[in-house]
Amino acid sequence: MTVYIIAGVGFLVLMVIVMTVLQQQSKRVESEKRTEVSRLTLTIDETEDLLSRITNIPVTKALMIIMHNRILETQKSILAINSDRAIAAQVNDRQQLIESIGNSFRSQGLDTFRLPNDDREVLQMVQLIKKLKGLINNEHKRGRINPDVFGNEIKRADLMQIRININSIIGRARGAIEAKQSGSARTYLDKAIKTLRAINSEGDGFVNAKLEEAEGMLAKLDQVKIDRDERAKREQDEKTSTDLDILFQPKKKW
Repeated sequence: MTVYIIAGVGFLVLMVIVMTVLQQQSKRVESEKRTEVSRLTLTIDETEDLLSRITNIPVTKALMIIMHNRILETQKSILAINSDRAIAAQVNDRQQLIESIGNSFRSQGLDTFRLPNDDREVLQMVQLIKKLKGLINNEHKRGRINPDVFGNEIKRADLMQIRININSIIGRARGAIEAKQSGSARTYLDKAIKTLRAINSEGDGFVNAKLEEAEGMLAKLDQVKIDRDERAKREQDEKTSTDLDILFQPKKKW
């Protein structure tokens, strides 16, 4: 009888241990699920934030689909973890939205790009484009973007960054000119002209306009230098002539 009691107690202890292990494992699995859902939700929030901020830059239909598809795939991953009707409805809504974008959205050309006005806006724009490039690269690595589309979108992002940089450089050159810092102004303008000439964008109105502006500013700097050198030469010639006149003038007899 004692043996049975001991065996029964041992069995109960074993069951308690097994139940405890199963509960801990269940809690760990649920915790991992919550962590993964939180990470996926953060991806959605970040993408939604980018979508709300790209109103100030020209975007293509392809980029819009890339961003919304990123949200869709993330929602599907959440649905696989947590089978919820609300999430399923969100997946369905996103699919319809992507279909609508594919049918009606019109891509915007780079000629509609409006450059920021101050340093704060410049910084925000640069950060936005950098994040977009990161998103595009990430989705390409996941195999969700056609290579041709990937190349086109990265090139567009690079061109927008170049436009911002060129506009900023020319603005600094203009400030240097106003501050009578011709050396610094010349350095900025030389850099802008070299970059613009290297851009393979024949017929690009922005490139042509900025190249003309930078070359015009540099030509004015050159003319100012020429005028200054000529003025200095005239002054030196006049001083030399005066010195010679003094040297060879008739000496007074005392």
